[in-house]
Amino acid sequence: MKIVLNSTSKDSAMGTDIILRENNLTRLLFRPQIVNNQKDINAPVNGCFIFQKKKKDDEWEDFKDFNLTSLKAYEGIKLELKSDEMLKLMTEADAYYKIHKEYGIIQGRSWFTKANSQLQKVIEMFKKDSSLFETLLDENKQELVKQTFEWMANTKNSEDIISRLLEVKGNELDQLNNLIGITNIRKLLKVWQENSDNNDEEFWQRVFTDNAWVLSQIFASPMLLFEDKAYVGGKGIGNKGGKVVDFMFKNDLSNDVALIEIKTPSTDLLSGKYRQNIYSIHSDLTGAIVQVLGYKETLQREYTSLRGSSDEDFKVFNPMCVVIAGKMNDLEEQKLQSFEWYRKEMKSVTIITFDELFKKVNLLLDLLSGKQEQEEST
Repeated sequence: MKIVLNSTSKDSAMGTDIILRENNLTRLLFRPQIVNNQKDINAPVNGCFIFQKKKKDDEWEDFKDFNLTSLKAYEGIKLELKSDEMLKLMTEADAYYKIHKEYGIIQGRSWFTKANSQLQKVIEMFKKDSSLFETLLDENKQELVKQTFEWMANTKNSEDIISRLLEVKGNELDQLNNLIGITNIRKLLKVWQENSDNNDEEFWQRVFTDNAWVLSQIFASPMLLFEDKAYVGGKGIGNKGGKVVDFMFKNDLSNDVALIEIKTPSTDLLSGKYRQNIYSIHSDLTGAIVQVLGYKETLQREYTSLRGSSDEDFKVFNPMCVVIAGKMNDLEEQKLQSFEWYRKEMKSVTIITFDELFKKVNLLLDLLSGKQEQEEST
């Protein structure tokens, strides 16, 4: 419903006609007016009923008013409103009360649109807690928030659900936030359980792009996703040979970046036996290590030009390099020993297996679940 108000004085404004009944020849309307009622501030709306009649091709016009003083004794005028007309009058007139309460009399012409009731309640939530805007801007949460709003808007009891949310207390909101986090973690762990042998790198690229917080678990310092499929330089004449790392994270305080190259859970970590109880590192793993080190070297060399073309600040003091590949659980004890010897001696690259990474996710779930159970028991 669109409402247009035109001020008629500093204390009054005429509103948009409320059409209650209409056909080709006649119509009945109510013309509302809002006023600064000094006698009763709770009664700021008045108006008049207008019954119009015209010829078929004419426009609607206000004709000379019928003079009620010409009525004789025992005469009167009966104006009947049907139930749907009364409902429309009461509903639309109520909007004028709300406009006056919120804005008073605005000089000149002003426009108002009646908001969807669910949307209005959501707006009230944002007014009461500005931190909700930060959640919407958080790339790791905004999709969840969007889906939640869509669900609330489309469900049959949406108004009741939103009203209940507005009544939720602070500690209950903390519990709700934990439950949402727990639900998302469980969904991710299910993806891992069902795809632990998936050897499609693009699949894992999508998984980690949608759940960048998982990769941030690798680092001891506060790291945020800076870019996925990040170009780090290396293009030659003809615009060929560009190098693209799977993920680039950035320290939230120092802005120093870290490079992450992902393979798949099926990537071989070790090859054949080199000597008794000693196994060689597989070329798939060493290839990934050399690759991410090459990205680091190119990024450092071309930092000045890359920084100049970036909208955001970032540094390359000494970028940390990470390779995520394979599964530790696939290794028998002697192979596990060779693998650990090798990666513990790696000074420039951190090697994480997929099952290690998702073990961290599982521990996080245990932590949140335990906290939730503790809060429910108190």
